[in-house]
Amino acid sequence: QLVFKGLKQGLTLFIPEEKSFAHWLEILDLQLKQAKNFFQGGAILVEIGERKLSPSEHGDLKRLLAKYRMTIKSFNPLEKKRFNPWPREIQKKEKQAEVLFFKGTVRSGQRLENDGHIVIKGDVNPGGEVVASGDIIILGALRGIAHAGARGNLQAEIIALTISPVQLRIAHIFSRTPEGREERQGPEIAHIKGEKIVVQRL
Repeated sequence: QLVFKGLKQGLTLFIPEEKSFAHWLEILDLQLKQAKNFFQGGAILVEIGERKLSPSEHGDLKRLLAKYRMTIKSFNPLEKKRFNPWPREIQKKEKQAEVLFFKGTVRSGQRLENDGHIVIKGDVNPGGEVVASGDIIILGALRGIAHAGARGNLQAEIIALTISPVQLRIAHIFSRTPEGREERQGPEIAHIKGEKIVVQRL
């Protein structure tokens, strides 16, 4: 799966080592087309693991991104030991969380990740997924999947103008929207109370 992830050094595209590079270019083209202007105008880093790109493959990627008015900031292949985006253990010394801002709609098949907080000005549609080690704030409707506190932070919160998700998850605790529940309008907040996730109006 192709993943766009907000890291300290900037927005990063992870391209898996499995399957051919041409295969992932086709998937990327489809995702960017569906995202419309979601990433338009951005300069991104590209993580390709231990894959070696030929000059023609490098050119194909640059041309594809240029088609959507995007540029490559740098290539930064990861070492295998760094490839797991979520460490299993929480670091004892907490560092100041980075905030990733996105403007647009997170559509089905799209996944946003950030080691910190995420703020989205737009909706998260069914099939869209948002994962953050900190809080998630959505200035729109949440109808997809949201996972806050992904590194085990039980104090993390999810806030949205409408909360009607496929799945909510905070740290290791998750819940689903009951069938038949009417979608409520107005800002709501999801947080852990006891051993379960509760959703309350702000």
